[in-house]
Amino acid sequence: MAVLPSLATVADLAALLGRTFTTDQEQQAQALLDQASSVVRGYIRQDITQATTTDTFTMRRVDPVLHRCSGMVTLPQRPIVDVLNVSVDSAATSDWWQDGSDILVRGWTWDAPSAAHRPPQVTVTYTHGWDPVPGDIQAIVIQAANRVLVNPSQIRSEAVGGETVTYLIPSSGEALGVLLSKTEMRVLDRYRRTAGSMQVRSH
Repeated sequence: MAVLPSLATVADLAALLGRTFTTDQEQQAQALLDQASSVVRGYIRQDITQATTTDTFTMRRVDPVLHRCSGMVTLPQRPIVDVLNVSVDSAATSDWWQDGSDILVRGWTWDAPSAAHRPPQVTVTYTHGWDPVPGDIQAIVIQAANRVLVNPSQIRSEAVGGETVTYLIPSSGEALGVLLSKTEMRVLDRYRRTAGSMQVRSH
């Protein structure tokens, strides 16, 4: 599986802080951005970055009258930019159409081999995700990385040069690190995938 890029860059983080990083600091910042990107992707259940993927799914039965097709699969990665190819049990087909995140296959007989023994396997090549990454997602990744960079010990306050510096810590007192706050989760909820077809394998 390909390694997904960070959802924000070291340059973005440096610009937020108004500073120039040393080589060691750049490596630390990149590691934090990678971690924060993974956390955000895990919460949203989306790759987010635009890419083209080939995945195989198990077709599910539908009401042929209501849906005007024999079966469908739901593509998990969103938004869907383009569907390039569809095949059923390794046989390419053009007898399908897209309805939102669903691929509906029209001419399939469920009592014919191999559907008589197991559900058909539908392989779809499609382009999905955002380019560029939405600004609110990018901002949350930068915030999460910045929390650790400026306050690695996750303390509430400390004395610096005779003055007390107070860091932004959630009212709950939890030390978030690169994890998400409840407010950040609420912002990300608009992108979150809550249901979809089970992925069988990726190519």
